Amino acid sequence: MRRSNILEIIAGLFVLFFTIFLACFAVDKLSDIKKSYKDCYKIYGFFANANGIIVGDSVKIAGVDVGNITGVSLDKTTYLARIDMCISKDIKLPIDSSALITSSGVISGKFVNISPGSGAKLISKGGKIEYTQAEANVGGIIDKILSMFTK
Repeated sequence: MRRSNILEIIAGLFVLFFTIFLACFAVDKLSDIKKSYKDCYKIYGFFANANGIIVGDSVKIAGVDVGNITGVSLDKTTYLARIDMCISKDIKLPIDSSALITSSGVISGKFVNISPGSGAKLISKGGKIEYTQAEANVGGIIDKILSMFTK
């Protein structure tokens, strides 16, 4: 075989493998599309930092998906991040529940983890989660530790 034919075959195989890779990647991402909670009620919470949270991210209780994020915005009076959530109607949250922004790994996306309280009163439709906490800034913590050793 001539050298140009071998190069054409190699280039064709590269294009074929790249196309298969893109198709597998697209199928994988399409399968990750978040479950839509149509039968849900909306609640919200104010967080000091909503870095990394996007619409469609999960809301979990004990590691189980119970809803998703429907909005992330800045409250112009308090300058806090407002996160709107849609929670499955069969999940009733006590009014003293708390919400924490967390991530499931170093590279993976973030989600809101809700720890149900023990109160008798429940958060109503459109209600607010009073007790919220943003994820710890790991980069800032590492910077502080390193600055302690460099002084």
